[in-house]
Amino acid sequence: MKTKIINTICQWAPEANDLMSDIERIDDTLADYELLHKLAEVCMQKIHSGSENEIERVQEIAKVVNLLYQGGNQYTRNAIENEFLTVMSFDESPGSLKRHLDLFPAELRKGYIKTILEN
Repeated sequence: MKTKIINTICQWAPEANDLMSDIERIDDTLADYELLHKLAEVCMQKIHSGSENEIERVQEIAKVVNLLYQGGNQYTRNAIENEFLTVMSFDESPGSLKRHLDLFPAELRKGYIKTILEN
């Protein structure tokens, strides 16, 4: 059974479909976390590519994640913070903070800063 997180991400972020083969065999909770983690890794690769098209794609993915974050319950928000935003924050440095924040919608920025401060 696909969860709201999986359904939404797969519908609006085609990159996620390539990540689903391993995820379909595990528990729904683990699948949500695994997909968010892998999606963040894909976003980091796109950011590091430096391509304007790839950066724009990261912004589109961030909008989808933001919709889930804003409309989600505590489980959804925690999953996004623990897997998507934490992975994104691993690459953080003073020079990259503004660039990363510019990729996120306002609500997700707050979650990102919260994640950085907690880790």
